[in-house]
Amino acid sequence: MKKINVGVIGSGFIVPVFIRQSKQFKEYHLCGIWGRHEEKLLNFKDEFEYVTTDLDRLLNDKKIDVIYVALPNKLHFEYAYKALKANKSVILEKPFTVAYKEAKKLIDYAHKHGLFVFEAITTIHNPLYQKAMKSVERLGDIRLIECNFSQYSRRYDRFRKGEILPAFDPKMAGGALYDLNVYNIHFVTRTFGAPKEVYYHANIEKGVDTSGTLVMEYKDFKAVCIAAKDCKAKAYAQIQGDKGYLRCETTSSICGHFDCVMNDGTITTYDENSGKEFSGWIHELKEFRRLYLNKDFVKAEEYNKQTLIVVKVLEKAMLAAGLNY
Repeated sequence: MKKINVGVIGSGFIVPVFIRQSKQFKEYHLCGIWGRHEEKLLNFKDEFEYVTTDLDRLLNDKKIDVIYVALPNKLHFEYAYKALKANKSVILEKPFTVAYKEAKKLIDYAHKHGLFVFEAITTIHNPLYQKAMKSVERLGDIRLIECNFSQYSRRYDRFRKGEILPAFDPKMAGGALYDLNVYNIHFVTRTFGAPKEVYYHANIEKGVDTSGTLVMEYKDFKAVCIAAKDCKAKAYAQIQGDKGYLRCETTSSICGHFDCVMNDGTITTYDENSGKEFSGWIHELKEFRRLYLNKDFVKAEEYNKQTLIVVKVLEKAMLAAGLNY
């Protein structure tokens, strides 16, 4: 059986989730993990062959095939590029990069050198999302799309008191746009492609967007994507056409339940997921496993094109709001 030997860069809160979900697949083997703080790395010593504060040791480990990068947003490009140059394929946490030119450089390098660079985004790899979105053609002419992913962050209280953690640090490209709205953007653009125009109206505190409303203009309809870390509301995503609507009753990261409601009252329900957030990790790790083991660069390129659309939207939104990430 072919193994996928994995090294991890980072030791933040998302890493234990990655470890737990990768263990669902016998092909994934955890080799080493790098971080700056040895005391944090010791929490993972039983999960890996070794922990290290020496990045070169990880990157030069010939046994490692793939590097999973789980660092603050602003550092994604730098460390993913180092991994690619060390001849490792990369699974890169969302958001892929802050700037479009960074994303393009990573993808071009990977293509040129026969490597994979894969955005870890739950939404588009969720089979329930994929199945439900096939109902879009039943809705007739699309008129409006709405997404709301608002959850009050425990870090927000600390942020208001002056403790700046990466999730709210403008130097690390923190904030609601890159943390939460990225899921909404994938939800919309995976089916409808790149918008014609992008606008972002943000609530900005201390140089970071704590919440905001993103508007994407398409030829015949508008998509409104709300995300917030400073307040909360019931999450949903909805696509409205002149013949009916498709509504997701969870965040766009989970996509756990859909109803397709036609104007004549006919309802089709899609509810095959557990509704648990980590199920999305299962699907994306399953898909990367398939890509890597089958050397499916054709499908990988399709995903990379999707990533570039989303990074371009994020960059336009950031600039529209006057953010300087």
